[in-house]
Amino acid sequence: MTNDSPATQRTSHSEHNDSYPIGHVFLPGLQTDARAQERLIAERMPEVPNLPDPDLQQTFAETYWEYCYTWCPVLDRETLSEELARSPLLVNALAVVGSHIKPPMIPHDGPAGYYERARTRFYNDEEADVMTSLKAISLFYWWSPRPPTILHRHSSWWWTSVVIRHCQQLGVHREPAQNHPLRQQINLSLRRRIWWTAFARERLTALCQSKPCVIDPQDCTLSEPTLEDFPQDTDKTKAEVFIYWVRLCGIIGKIAKFLARSSDAGSSAFPASLARELIGWVQSLPPHLQLPIGSDRTTQFNRDVHQLHIPYLAVIIIIHLQRSSPSQPLPQAYPPAILAATCMARIMKDILSRGGTRFLMAITGWYCGTAFIALLQALRIEGLAKSANEDLDILTLAVDQLRIMWPTAAVFHSGFGRLRSNATAPDFDSQRAPGPELGMGDGTVYMEMADGIDWTAYFPFATTETSGIAGRLLVPHTEELFFDDDAFADAMLQFQDLFEPCDTLEMNLFM
Repeated sequence: MTNDSPATQRTSHSEHNDSYPIGHVFLPGLQTDARAQERLIAERMPEVPNLPDPDLQQTFAETYWEYCYTWCPVLDRETLSEELARSPLLVNALAVVGSHIKPPMIPHDGPAGYYERARTRFYNDEEADVMTSLKAISLFYWWSPRPPTILHRHSSWWWTSVVIRHCQQLGVHREPAQNHPLRQQINLSLRRRIWWTAFARERLTALCQSKPCVIDPQDCTLSEPTLEDFPQDTDKTKAEVFIYWVRLCGIIGKIAKFLARSSDAGSSAFPASLARELIGWVQSLPPHLQLPIGSDRTTQFNRDVHQLHIPYLAVIIIIHLQRSSPSQPLPQAYPPAILAATCMARIMKDILSRGGTRFLMAITGWYCGTAFIALLQALRIEGLAKSANEDLDILTLAVDQLRIMWPTAAVFHSGFGRLRSNATAPDFDSQRAPGPELGMGDGTVYMEMADGIDWTAYFPFATTETSGIAGRLLVPHTEELFFDDDAFADAMLQFQDLFEPCDTLEMNLFM
């Protein structure tokens, strides 16, 4: 990889310059201007960088390899030392990750200080190599310094958009033709890992923030990542998790677009074809990537496999919530949403039992919020209330730990507390006439909505031993589980303010 300036790489490495009839006419002039810009950068007075000690740099790198590489495989062990030696931007960006996820006990400047230095260097164009810049700002995903209720340029959504726009300007989203004169000079494997990392993140943001995506897949010809795109010394399981995560996020992005468009149109249609894609995804996982929660204890815990399934469960919850209305201010959960929520609580319990949540990303608070809403309804169902309370305890503890690192989680923790303090189990003996049956997918409304999908197919990893709720939903019942739609709506009126800010850009909880 040559140490070209961003301007030089923009003109020489971008295939899209050959895609239009007049691009080649002006290319020599653009390249000359780019080299002039590069000379100006090189002539700046050298600055003595303020960098963490080498031993700290090593520990920060170890933290990245252990906790972050799976979801952001943009660095390579073989070249990292050389890159750190020449890039203060990358050193500080890596320090943001390492000091935030696993703070050293010896004196260090902390993630805020490292982030400010890295951000300043990026905006001042102090890094000559554009691919190094993309690697560095991809690491900013693990830093969210400001509350989500204000518009700012420090959020993961902002930095993901910056990565995408730079990649598009470079033409990273396009696969170079086999006869492209510079194909052999381009590290296509690295490009795929950077591009598809940004793609996956943007799809998750589209779901939780209801924001339109920048990337249109129809504009992309860059092939999806494969194991061949990873160095030989890479943990194969981590590479596989990334590959399947990208595929999952592609489906999630389509679901987010469907929900946004149908919401604008006032439609309550169910994305049956996309639901089948989710089922196809989970059933395509090789055995070692399947969620191991089929018994009452997890004997083969892998944090990456557990994390891989969290967004999967969250999107199942989202598409199986009946949208709110004036009489029902919070969504009503159908059986698949409740089972997905209890599986998410099981995942969080496994993580909490092993002593730490600092490796979890900021979006995890939102995932817990979706599960919390579904489990609130389980409180209203006789036979599920006790287990639902236990799961809600786990989710509350999880966001309590997450708020140590992520401001958004503090908002959820406060909201959870208000919901729990106001929620009371109904007097089941005095319930009005029961409403639709809940259990094994019964319920006329749900069955019509689901277009014949067997919702248990979402959960090949779940058994009656997974949780108390799973034990009730996954077996035939001699007694029926009922919930009263009207009673649930009345009870939820008092909670309508919890997620109300999500409806406006200025107060978006998930920015």
